[in-house]
Amino acid sequence: MVLDIINSKREEYKKHILNTSKYDSLYKWNALKQFQENWDINAEDFKKMYETSFSDEVSDALWESEDFYPKRAMLEFLEYDQERIRRMFKDLLNEERDIETRIEFFIFDCNTIRNEMVKTNPNFLNHYHGGYTMVSIYLAFKYPNKYGIYQYEEFKSFMESVKSKTIPSKKEIARFFKVMRTINVLLSKDEELIAIHKKLREDTNTYTDESLVLAQDFYSNNNLS
Repeated sequence: MVLDIINSKREEYKKHILNTSKYDSLYKWNALKQFQENWDINAEDFKKMYETSFSDEVSDALWESEDFYPKRAMLEFLEYDQERIRRMFKDLLNEERDIETRIEFFIFDCNTIRNEMVKTNPNFLNHYHGGYTMVSIYLAFKYPNKYGIYQYEEFKSFMESVKSKTIPSKKEIARFFKVMRTINVLLSKDEELIAIHKKLREDTNTYTDESLVLAQDFYSNNNLS
């Protein structure tokens, strides 16, 4: 990555967040706060806890869009076998295991359950967790300082625009997280930017601690000029 280009984009991003009439990304921190306040892997009613943690009343932009309905699919999974899904999440969020292995096993289990359910529900063809985006949200919301939200096409466009010599492929999710942590370090060096963004979050009573959601917001707002 060319540092001068990143610094220039960082200045553009700073101007963007100052223009509160155009900056509309705080829903990500609202969603993160909702998750942090409600997630409980041991909740008796896991389905209800999951639904509250990803409340549509707070935001649904991250888990519902055209042809993308992972929350709906997961709720159907939970209706089918709550305890099995609980075990899947425990494994996914277990930091003692390799991250890529955890993710692939989680997606494999989603595929297995979908294949079981489709026998009695032929219309249930997609669980929407195979492309890493929703799985990365689970990880990013549980461990905000370690994982970022994965939206590959936006990420790839950003990496090309900063002239990165090596860009992680779609399947290199661990490398993606590593790049997110690097971008977050570069953003954190701009104390003015961090102060401005934190003030915005404080004023709107949303999540105020450090999070790699900022790195995702930065790369997703790549084409500001």
